[in-house]
Amino acid sequence: MDHIIFLAQERAESVQLILHSAATHLASSLATLGNGAKTTFHRTLSAIKNQRVTEELADKVHDWLARLREVLRVFAPSEVFDRCFRFFLTEVTRTHIYFGGVCFFAGGIFGIVVGMRIRNCIVAPQRMRAVVANSYRGMEAIGVVEDVVAPRIVEPHQVLIQVKAAGIDYLDIKVAEGYGRVLRKQLNKYNPNTDGEFPVVLGRDCSGVVVAVGKAVTRVEQGEEVWLAVPFYHPGTLSEYVVVSEELVAPKPTKLTYEGAAALPYSIMTAWDALVTKGGLDPDSAAGKRILVHAGVSGVGVVAIQLVRAWGGNVTTTVSSRAAPLAHMLGADDVITYDTSNFDKELMLRERYDLILNTVGQVLHESCLKHCLPGGVVVTTSSSRLASDSYGYVAGGMYSLCMKLKYWFTKSPWLTGGRWGTLNVSGEVLEKVTPMVDSGQLQAVVDKAYSAQDAEVAFAHVAKGEQIGRTVVRFSINTPVRNLGMAFWQDH
Repeated sequence: MDHIIFLAQERAESVQLILHSAATHLASSLATLGNGAKTTFHRTLSAIKNQRVTEELADKVHDWLARLREVLRVFAPSEVFDRCFRFFLTEVTRTHIYFGGVCFFAGGIFGIVVGMRIRNCIVAPQRMRAVVANSYRGMEAIGVVEDVVAPRIVEPHQVLIQVKAAGIDYLDIKVAEGYGRVLRKQLNKYNPNTDGEFPVVLGRDCSGVVVAVGKAVTRVEQGEEVWLAVPFYHPGTLSEYVVVSEELVAPKPTKLTYEGAAALPYSIMTAWDALVTKGGLDPDSAAGKRILVHAGVSGVGVVAIQLVRAWGGNVTTTVSSRAAPLAHMLGADDVITYDTSNFDKELMLRERYDLILNTVGQVLHESCLKHCLPGGVVVTTSSSRLASDSYGYVAGGMYSLCMKLKYWFTKSPWLTGGRWGTLNVSGEVLEKVTPMVDSGQLQAVVDKAYSAQDAEVAFAHVAKGEQIGRTVVRFSINTPVRNLGMAFWQDH
C-alpha cells in the first residue's frame, strides 16, 4: 500500500509540474496580451475622440492579432493536451483509477448533502397584485390592486407560496361587509405582514408552489405544489403571494389542476367540521346512515355528498332542476328539485334523517328539525354573526386586552398556529382526503375560472348565488387543464 501511495504521489508531482509550467506560461502570455489590448483600447478611444482617420486603428488591430497568433503558436495547447493524454495512458494504473473514483464519489455525496442543507433565499417582490376590500361597504369595496405589500417569512414555521389559483367563497363577501373586523383588526397588530386595518386581502383557499420555507418547516419543501385554506381572520389567498403557517399547508394531489385544487380546501374544512367534528360521522360509522344535504351543489354540498357516499352513507340532497344531473353524478341517492316541487312536502314522504347538513342558513332551521330523527343531528354551516363585531368602545377595549393577554401568555402568535375561530382549518385534513382525490372518490367542481384582472366580475357572479361548485381566480397564465370528469369550468 505504501508503494502504491508513493507511485501516486510521484506521478501527481509530475503532472503538477507540467501543469504549473503550462499555467505559468499561459498567465504570462495572457498578461502581455491583456496589457496590449488595454493599451490598444485606450488609443482607440483617444483616436475616436480626436476624430482621427481609422487607418491607425486598423494598424493597431492588425498588430494585436499578429501578437495573438504568436502567443497561441508558442503556447501550443494541443501539445499540452497530448502530454496529459500520454501521461494518463501510460502512467496511470487501474489502482489509481479506482482510488480516484472512490474519492470522486465521496466528494459528490458530500457536495449533495451540503447543497441540500443550504436554503435558497428566494423572496417575493416588494409589491404584488391582490383582490382586496378597501372598506366594509360590501361589493362596492372589492377591487383589484397592483401595489399591495408582498408578505415575507417572519417565523421559522412559515411558508411563502406563489399562488397559481384561488377560490372565492361567499364568506369573502361577508368579510367585505365587515365580518370579523374587530378580531382581524386586533390580530393585525401582531402581524408584521399587515399595516393597519385596510386593505383586507380576500380569499379562503388556494393552490400554488412553495417559494421559500422557514428554517423549522418540515411538512413541505421549496418547489413543491401545495393546496391550503385559511381561517376568516387570516390575510386572504387572492394574491400573487401568501405567507401561512406550515400547519395550514398540504401537498397538492397530483390528479388536480391548480384550479381544481383551489376550489376544494375551504369547502373540505367546512364539510369535515360539519360531518366529522359536529356530526360524529367517520368512515366507519357513516355506513347505512341517512344524510340530508341542502344545496348539494354548493361548494360545501359538493364535498359533503362525495364524502358521505365514499363512507357508505345514503345521501338525499335538494338542488335546482338544472343542477340535478350533477347531483346524481356526485353520488346522491335521492335528488329533490326545489324549483319544480315543494321540497318540504317531498321530505315528509321520506323517512327522517340521522344527520341534516344545512348549508343555506337560518331560514331552513325549523324544517331541518322537523325532518331529523329524535336522536339525529342538525348542523348549519353558514357563518353566524360574531359577537365581537358589535362591541362598542368599552367592550371592545376589554376584548382587545383579553386578546393581548392571551397572545403574550400563550406565546402562540396567530400566524404560527393560534386558533381564534370555531372552524378548525388544518393541513392534516387535506392530507386525509388526498387518497380520496387520487382514487376519484372526491372531485372538484369549478363553475367558472376568471383571470385576476376580472376578479370583480367573479365576485359579482358569486353574489348572484347561482354558481355550481366554486368560482376560481387564476394568478398564472396558460395553466394546463386536465379533464377530470366533474372538474370543469368556463373561461372568462
